Amino acid sequence: MLDWRTRAAHDHQIVHDHIARYGERSAQRLFTRSFVATVQRLAGLGHLDLGYTP
Repeated sequence: MLDWRTRAAHDHQIVHDHIARYGERSAQRLFTRSFVATVQRLAGLGHLDLGYTP
């Protein structure tokens, strides 16, 4: 599980892919609720912010 979280911190697309395949609830259990919320908030900015890692 820690490997998934580490990879997701560097590549937020992993979180989006997990949500698309298994649902948001599953992503919240795997990555933590606050991390998923942060990734979704950053995705809503309309651009990719590669310099920010929650």
